[in-house]
Order: sequence, then structure tokens, then C-alpha cells
Amino acid sequence: MILNLLCDFTSVMRTVGYVLLAFVVLMIMVLIHETGHYTAGKILGFQINEFAVGMGPKIFSTKKKNGEIFSLRLLPLGGYCAFEGEGEDGNANPRAFNSQKPWKRLIVLFSGALFNFISAILIAVIVFAAYGETVVQINNVYSYAPSANRQLQSDDIIYKVNGKRVYMLDSLERYLSDEPMSIVVLRPHEENGKTVYSEETLENVVRKKYYVVALTKVDSSLNLESNGRLLSKNDSVYAINGEVLDEQGEFDRLFRESVGTMNLTVTDGQNFYEYSVDKSAFETAALIAKEQSYTGIGMSVQYVKYKFGFGEVLLRVVPYCFEVGMLVLRTLGGLLTGVVGVEQIGGPISTIAMTSEIVSTGFGNVLMLMVLISVNLGVFNLLPVPALDGCQMVFVIIEWIARRPINRKVQGWINGIGFVVLIVLMLLVDILKL
Repeated sequence: MILNLLCDFTSVMRTVGYVLLAFVVLMIMVLIHETGHYTAGKILGFQINEFAVGMGPKIFSTKKKNGEIFSLRLLPLGGYCAFEGEGEDGNANPRAFNSQKPWKRLIVLFSGALFNFISAILIAVIVFAAYGETVVQINNVYSYAPSANRQLQSDDIIYKVNGKRVYMLDSLERYLSDEPMSIVVLRPHEENGKTVYSEETLENVVRKKYYVVALTKVDSSLNLESNGRLLSKNDSVYAINGEVLDEQGEFDRLFRESVGTMNLTVTDGQNFYEYSVDKSAFETAALIAKEQSYTGIGMSVQYVKYKFGFGEVLLRVVPYCFEVGMLVLRTLGGLLTGVVGVEQIGGPISTIAMTSEIVSTGFGNVLMLMVLISVNLGVFNLLPVPALDGCQMVFVIIEWIARRPINRKVQGWINGIGFVVLIVLMLLVDILKL
């Protein structure tokens, strides 16, 4: 009993520790962002009143001889760099924020995101060089793929498509075209007892539409097993009685032609399994299968770690961070158009939960998470949304063009209401996922 309590207590404390580390990771990213504003402000001669880590009541603060206050605040949910005269007009201090030239203010506002991007690139260099980059590797090339596509082999790493480097699965999906393609893979082979990779160029790879059948329900009472593995929901039916499914309606045809017991070949994307299934199991809805289509080159893939040479790492980090940033923008655009569902994104609670989970998996993954968060923060803060740097930049640009500012009180109301709406929306995202 006491041992169980001790184990439970240890587990709880470990979880609490991971959550606290998650907050630390997020606060480091915010600190980098605000340091960007602070550094640009110092270089360009702005008066800075306070540099705060966190929000809410002060826990600790210290004041420099030049009047700048550095503070740590109670809520680990952000931070800020407060400039003299920000949000007001008529300040006689020439170093006040709104007394400075518009181009200077734009640099200061942009520098937060800039520091996020720079930190992402620097951390990515460390991660890619020390731990390797996450790359797209082929699991299987299916027998129904066109013969040209079967040049691809299991364990190949997809390196380039039509001369463009592939950085993530999203890149691969966008680079695939309807014309015959040239694909460069990194192919493993043994050399002096070690696995080495060499570049192989494969020509005339084509994309087409395929039909797969996914199991959407598997009743546990069936207890269908193959080599110790139970037939599972989301398995794909690859063949029935040895005949591979590759065309629309073939599952229904083969199902109708089957009598008694059917031999199902299914795949989870990596391996193939054979099961003997009574046809009546489908008819009584103990098993439910749904035909789905996808357009591709007839393969399944996975993410693996691969270490490029340091020179290649330096070539890849900037485009990789750019790809991550563009993915953020496409996701946000998908939210507006309805292509991406709200359930696919997370608010602050989901972010902390995900971060604490990743923190528990090792330092390399923590660094990679910092890269992703840095890029996300940089992109998000440049959006022209009230309360974000991007909106402030829009105000400054309008002032620069019109030669007079939008009423500061109006700006304050827009930013204040925008901030509240933003917080409510982020919390709502988490509530809707419960």
C-alpha cells in the first residue's frame, strides 16, 4: 500500500516537473521575442521603462541606473517590453516611442519576430547537427503502384522532387505534380559493416488516384489475431483472397464473390498481416469497412531521424524554418476557409499539455519543439491582428503614409478588445476539444 502511494506520488511529481519545464520552455521563447524588441529599441535610442517576464503582479524587480526596470511577474503567460510614451501622443520626451520616426518603430516592432526566427535557425543547426533532422522515409511501395514508381524501395529517404529539397511531409505533398517526376532518394546499403546512404535519381515517377479500404470498426469479440497482433480499427485492407485492391469498387466485388471465410491482407502502413475472417462478420456489422481515395505515388511513409553533413545542415535550416512558417500560415488560412478544423489546433492548455509531453521524451525533442514554437511565435505576431505586433505595424505604416496617426485612443480600444477576443478564442479552442 505504502509502495503504491510512493509510486503514485513519484508519478505525480514527475508530471508536475514536466509541466513546469514546459512553462520554462514557453517562457524562454517569449523572452527571446521581447529581447528582440528591447535590443532594437536600445540600438535605435528608444527609452525603455520596463522589461517584464510573465504577466500580472510583480514577484521580483530591479531598477537600473538609467531607470529601466527588469521584473519577473506571477503569471508565466507571456511578457512585454514597455516603451516610454507607447500608446500616447504629445510626449515631450524625444526618446518616447511615438516621438520616433516610423521606420524606427517598424524595426522595433519587427525585431521580436526577427529574434524568434534567428533563434529558431540557430537552435535548428544544433538539433540537426547533434540529433539529426526528421526526414520522410518510405515504409512500403505497394504492388498496385505503376511500374516506374516501384523503383522506390522501402527505407529510401525522399530527398528531392523535381530538384526541390523535401523538408517535411507537407513539402512532399505540395511538390508532387501531375506530370512524370524526377525523385532523388537517399538509399541505404551496407559498406564495411556500416549502413551508408547514396543518392539515387529515379525518373518518370507518376502520381495517380488510388482507392483504399479502411476498417472503421472492429468488434473486440471477434478476437482476430495474426502473429500475436489483433486486427484493429484504421487498418487498411490491402487484398482479399490474395487479390490486391487498387480500383474503385473492388472491395465490394471481391466481398460479394467470397463465400464463407475470407483471407484478408491488411496493413498498418508499415507491416502486412494475414487474417481469416468469416464473411458473416461483415454482414453483422462486427467489422465495418469504408472505401476512401487518395492521390499519390502508391506508398506509405514515416518520419525518421537522419544526420546530414554539417554543410548540408547549414543549407537546410533556413528553408526548413521558412517551410514551417508557411505551414503555419496555410493552417491559419485553412481555418478561415474551413479546410482545417478547430480540433486540429490547440489553445494555451493544449500547448502546455503537448509541450510537457514532449519535454518527457528527451532533450533533442525539446530543442526541436523550441524551433517550432519560435517560428510559430514569429509568424503569429506578424499577423495584422489587434493586440499583435503586426497590427501595430499596420498602424505605423498608415501614419507614415497619411503623415498623421490614427487616434491613439482608438488604437488602444482596438488593441484592448482584440486582446480580450484573442484570449477568449484561444480558451474556446481548448474547451471545444474537451
